[in-house]
Amino acid sequence: MININKQKEEEFYAKKDFCFSYSSLNKLLFSPSLFYKDYILFDREVRTDKHLIEGKLIHCLLFEPNQVDNKFSLMPGKSPSDNIRKVLKDMALHTDAKTLVDCDDFVILDSLKTLNLYQSLKADESRIAKIRTEDNEPYWKFLGNSNIDVVDQDTLLRCEERVDILKQNEDVMALFDEVQTDFDLDPVETFTEKYLKSELIDCDFGLHGYIDYYKVDTDKKEVTICDLKTTGKTISDFKETIDFYNYWLQAAIYMKLVYDTLGDDKEEYTLNFKFIVIDKYNQVYVFDVSDNTMHDWAGGFSGAIKTAKFHYTSKNYSLPVAFLENKVTL
Repeated sequence: MININKQKEEEFYAKKDFCFSYSSLNKLLFSPSLFYKDYILFDREVRTDKHLIEGKLIHCLLFEPNQVDNKFSLMPGKSPSDNIRKVLKDMALHTDAKTLVDCDDFVILDSLKTLNLYQSLKADESRIAKIRTEDNEPYWKFLGNSNIDVVDQDTLLRCEERVDILKQNEDVMALFDEVQTDFDLDPVETFTEKYLKSELIDCDFGLHGYIDYYKVDTDKKEVTICDLKTTGKTISDFKETIDFYNYWLQAAIYMKLVYDTLGDDKEEYTLNFKFIVIDKYNQVYVFDVSDNTMHDWAGGFSGAIKTAKFHYTSKNYSLPVAFLENKVTL
């Protein structure tokens, strides 16, 4: 019998169309074995963290307000906690029950065991009681009717307030208020939530990603790329946040993706990158990335692609490349 993991690996490589995103490349750099599990075996946990969903909703409200109803489902009442949502989403993969009352006990217990939640409660009845509650029923109902993110009214109002704060910031709106016409020769073209894909020289994989916002001025030969970040810290901590989450890698990927869309005169263009940040206190700041910093990030990006090429070509995801190429001593 063919090993199921080996079979999934063969199917992954047989497609020959894999493109790294910021998320997948960052995951590979963090842990090759975790990348292998998530992207090659496709055994990925669905993230339901409230702060992630709120970040996505703020992006949508700001850049694609007409898509909110297509990407989010508004439920009555309050949304359950992160842990409860994880359990309910996992349960939804294994049952068609319309209500939690109709859901078999073993489905609830299996999901709790898989996620290692509430295992300190000794009795099965106590664990089940954590999930099968009247407060959780609305979320379960909406979860069963939709594959999109579910938010409650409080979350929607909170995100709408934060978007209003962003729109009231002069520095932010100065980036978006470029006057455009319907005239074909308008020198400024803007893009929001734009999907881009790019090939890489001497690599069997490519890059792809969705760019929050960018504009191209063909007269001035300038490109401005903007990425919105919501952070649970403060704007004073954002430099450390960039390093912690490797946002420098995301910026370098987006610069590469946009650069490859330019014409034959692309080398004449100046590319500018900006982070639009709103922190936990609703302070808003636009961070400009200097040429020197961008040059350093581009160097890090080249190293990341070299690492990705090693793992992708060798099909060895057991350890980080530094541990595979050399003996690491303390």
